[in-house]
Amino acid sequence: KNLKEVITFIKKFEKIRSDFSYGTDGIVMSVDNLKLQDTLGVVGKAPRFMAAFKYPAEKAITIIKDIKINVGRTGVLTPLAIFEPTSVAGSTVSKATLHNMDQIGRLDVRIGDTVVIEKAGDVIPKVVEVLTRMRTGKEKKFKMIEKCPVCGSDVEKKDGVAFYCSNPKCSAKNERFLEHFVSAFEIYELGPKILKRFKDEGLITDVADIFTLEKEDIAPLERFGEKSAENIIKEIKLKKKISFSKFLWALGILHVGEETAQDLAMNFGTLEKLISCVRQDLTQI
Repeated sequence: KNLKEVITFIKKFEKIRSDFSYGTDGIVMSVDNLKLQDTLGVVGKAPRFMAAFKYPAEKAITIIKDIKINVGRTGVLTPLAIFEPTSVAGSTVSKATLHNMDQIGRLDVRIGDTVVIEKAGDVIPKVVEVLTRMRTGKEKKFKMIEKCPVCGSDVEKKDGVAFYCSNPKCSAKNERFLEHFVSAFEIYELGPKILKRFKDEGLITDVADIFTLEKEDIAPLERFGEKSAENIIKEIKLKKKISFSKFLWALGILHVGEETAQDLAMNFGTLEKLISCVRQDLTQI
């Protein structure tokens, strides 16, 4: 009935949540009145009539064995901490993103360091602290590579912080983009391994090729067969048409995330109008 009762419930649930057969990371509070919910409204994805309280994340200590580089769909190079398999918040994790070189500098993370990790929202592992008092002197500072680990092209620094592979045709960028595209289209039958297999077999080279696939292309492949091929083609056909905003998001344009794509779609309405506006801007540059 009031905030005092909410706080009492939060404290009570904190004591019993470890007994649940599934993981929980917090409490969601909602105004239980439909008229008030309408009045309060929604901003972006966030309803103003709801709020979440998160319990402190479970922490664990591990040792960083290495820092490797992951190439994303835009070509951005992301440092990835590889550590001893460690149990935290109900699962075993062995890697966590370090985001960028600035974050590595802020934390002063070195290969060989003993670190504290936690799961953000009890889901995504991250390094939150370096235990510098446990250093032996054998730890190594990490330096950003000069060549893409996948295609060997030069690495460029952009946006003041991020490093990118300079090759627009880098295979890793292409694979990550394919994964992002099918995720935005919600084509769940096409996981990363299947997409890579189709690429290796020469069935697809870009996202447009996905919509030209036929059952006869897939069925002869080892470990697929008629039924599997049929399910994949059926899923592709079912998900072929999506909203304008999701299509814009699927294109993987730098700085155009899901919400920005929604704003663009709402403002322009159609792809033709958006393209026309972009062309007008380009002629004025």
